[in-house]
Amino acid sequence: MLKRITVISALLVAAICSVIWAQKIIDPQILAQQEEQKKRADETGYGDIEIDNLHREIAMLAPRAAPRMKKEQDGGLSLEIASGESIKTISERYLYNGVIILYPTGEGQNAKLSKVRLVFERNNPFGKAYKREKREVVNPTPNFFDNPEAKEGQQKADPKVDRNDDILVTYFESEFDERQNETFKEKEKVELKTIPFYDKKVDFVETYKKYLRRTVKSLRFTVESIEITQKKKLRDLFELK
Repeated sequence: MLKRITVISALLVAAICSVIWAQKIIDPQILAQQEEQKKRADETGYGDIEIDNLHREIAMLAPRAAPRMKKEQDGGLSLEIASGESIKTISERYLYNGVIILYPTGEGQNAKLSKVRLVFERNNPFGKAYKREKREVVNPTPNFFDNPEAKEGQQKADPKVDRNDDILVTYFESEFDERQNETFKEKEKVELKTIPFYDKKVDFVETYKKYLRRTVKSLRFTVESIEITQKKKLRDLFELK
């Protein structure tokens, strides 16, 4: 029995060693691939065809959903996209809220977005030291392009994709003046292309895309709800009996 256990243990050790050795062999290849991905991402400005398509759909849906959206003072249309509680430690808990503000122009095939703004606020009402923060994400050029299909016999060209690297992130903290009036003060502003860490850039783009998906889903639901209400009104209007 002891001999059998010894043999099994030896086999496990050998297997682990072989995996480690394989990783040492593969690692340079993985590193090379990662470097290539970083280079390609920097060259394209972290362009993403899905983000372009989401911008396009939002531009087309927002004017139709506008009657049920909150209109901001600057003319933007806002929509809540996040709310809840985040916990870092037992003594550090935050309540947060996030909205997306859209600036659509034109309708139908001429629909565009002049700007997209996301605003996230959070505060820690549970701790001893009060803290209120705001992070504002602004995409000043949420562009999307028409990429026509290649004709038969023609070579398919690479699609034109927006770079996204001009997105700005601004961080604010609240301060109290002598009269105890609370206002937000800008503390830091960063442009996506100036962030030195590749993984942080990728994570940020994925998070931005996640909130765009959530926005599209909400806008679709709102537009469908408006259409159902309109159909019901028309049905009731023409009920002649």
